[in-house]
Amino acid sequence: MVHAIETRDDVRVDLIDRWDHDRQAEPVQSRIILTHTNAEVRLHNELARERKRLAGDLGEDVSVTVERGDRSFASGDRVMFLQNDRGLDVNYGTLGTIHEVSAQSMFIQAEDGRSVQFDLKDYNRLDHGYAETIHKAQCMTMDRTHVLATPGLDAHGSYTFFHVQPPNAQ
Repeated sequence: MVHAIETRDDVRVDLIDRWDHDRQAEPVQSRIILTHTNAEVRLHNELARERKRLAGDLGEDVSVTVERGDRSFASGDRVMFLQNDRGLDVNYGTLGTIHEVSAQSMFIQAEDGRSVQFDLKDYNRLDHGYAETIHKAQCMTMDRTHVLATPGLDAHGSYTFFHVQPPNAQ
């Protein structure tokens, strides 16, 4: 479904409203916010975290330095692994939810049900996993996708998320 809105700020609010409504209405379904730039990804990750915090779905923030810089993580946060690691049995794009976090370590429940525990000194290549760029989302399978279509979105980028499988398809 396409929604046309006047300003980019209004679009962001509407997108996050729809994402949050969808998240609360269908909590077991997978979802991602897709946009064109890393700056938009970071902003949408922050907006999604604010909504989860307002709903009481996040624990206390812990300041952590990861590969992409300083971030705040909390129990309940969704994260994405950004590099393959055989020892942890994670691949680039693996998503999970933080069960416990400290300044030194994380315990994450991966979306496939596995528990992943590690020290941040050994692995720090992760970030919030609510939003991602369209290009980095290639090969992801999600039940729901919320897309911020900006002038940078063209036919080459749109093929990433327009393969739709009908409900109940085998």
